[in-house]
Amino acid sequence: MICFITSGSHKYAVRELRDVPGMPKIDLMSYNQLLRKKSLPRATYVFTDFDRIDFWTRELAAKAYRCLTANNARALNDPASARTRLPMLKKLQGEGLNSFSVWDAEMDGLPDRYPVFLRTRAAHRGAQTELLTTPEEARSALDELVRSGLCLSDLMFVEYCAEPIEDGLFRKLAAYCVGDEVITGMSVHDENWHAKYGKEGVASEAHYLDEMQAVKENRHAAGIAGHFKAAGISFGRADFTLVKGKVEVYEINTNPNNSLILDHPFPLRVETDALFHQRLAEAMRAIDTETGGDPILMDHPDLVSQRKRDGYLTRPRWTP
Repeated sequence: MICFITSGSHKYAVRELRDVPGMPKIDLMSYNQLLRKKSLPRATYVFTDFDRIDFWTRELAAKAYRCLTANNARALNDPASARTRLPMLKKLQGEGLNSFSVWDAEMDGLPDRYPVFLRTRAAHRGAQTELLTTPEEARSALDELVRSGLCLSDLMFVEYCAEPIEDGLFRKLAAYCVGDEVITGMSVHDENWHAKYGKEGVASEAHYLDEMQAVKENRHAAGIAGHFKAAGISFGRADFTLVKGKVEVYEINTNPNNSLILDHPFPLRVETDALFHQRLAEAMRAIDTETGGDPILMDHPDLVSQRKRDGYLTRPRWTP
């Protein structure tokens, strides 16, 4: 069994894995449920959604992770060391894995390279502005977002780093990390550089033939494995592109959507998606753990103390 730990309202993404043929048994648990458990059954545990939980929940989750690994259970994504978006992107740029820069709007001030756009550090909202080309535009956009109610501490500037694959067509690529395996995933095509969700009808059959070949040969696995390692993430989906032939990672989502493509104007794409999900299921079976044996005690003193403080409350009141 593989058990995913998610934020309470975001179990839906993992739930989609149950629809994939060949998947091992998938269980779901929120952090609220995890931190009330005195023991856990033998399984593989995958911690996710670090940008959607508060710092104390994450710290307690790190203590639970240590209870698991101390008892020889397999656990992926250490909450204590997995990097979230801003520190991850700074790390990737610092190690030369990414070429573009990011700036913490609260601590770093205005960018010294342009063009840039603003986005939030947490959640998955995408770009909050169009491209900003001067310090004056950057300051005005930042002030406007703060006036609208977005928190300065959650805002970041991101240097523009994209390249159309042909005139007016952008492509966002994806790759999954599952333990020691990296699997090339499905792409997104759009007329806009954001390329967050894609736009149906803008890609040709030739583009989808290339996508199928990329999945077949696992084209991007070697080029992106180091990015997952630098981020401290052993399960997740990297969203990236190629600029002048170089991998540029935009984010690594530890709780990505996993829906199957069952219908498409180009049937080839349905076939490619089935192949990708077959590879994903094979990688998931490789990290699976048979159930049985003694349960694992969640006996770290901080976990025991927190359970006592919460008592019979239905909602958490996590406190340091």
